[in-house]
Amino acid sequence: MIASVTDYLPAIRRVDRLVDLARLGLDREAERGYLRDIVDSVADHLDTPFVVIDVLLNDAQLFLAGRGPIPDFIAEAGGTPLEWAFCQPLVTDRQPRVVEDLSTDPVFRDNPLVAVGGVRAYAGAPLISRTGQVLGGICGLDVRPRPFVAAEVDFLAQMATETVARLEQYAEG
Repeated sequence: MIASVTDYLPAIRRVDRLVDLARLGLDREAERGYLRDIVDSVADHLDTPFVVIDVLLNDAQLFLAGRGPIPDFIAEAGGTPLEWAFCQPLVTDRQPRVVEDLSTDPVFRDNPLVAVGGVRAYAGAPLISRTGQVLGGICGLDVRPRPFVAAEVDFLAQMATETVARLEQYAEG
């Protein structure tokens, strides 16, 4: 059983996964307007104030696209420290994940985004490349504890598949 965020680091730092991120050009900030409609669709469908499409680098979470009132210091950095990334478990589990109340989650309850930022609910689906690498995730976040129903999680998984298709298409030019 995973007890802390550091338990995910070996999987996140695998060289073949990091090489796949670089192959797709996802290891650097860039404008990715082709993801805007996906973010908007997920926010509307899940009725969450925040949606983020992210990738997990060796030591940071980089936002590819998002919606919601992101704090200035996070927006300026383009992401967060890796330890703050709720999508870390997606790399090892390879399945959608829901946490109805992050303040009670043993891995993330002390996360600054929870303890200070007030994020409470999380639903995420992994972004799995055509080579089988989990690049990061697409997630909906809420400031109130709440469940996500199966249809919402299924929709999120479909949007993860669409996101990867677009990332692959734009990387190939």
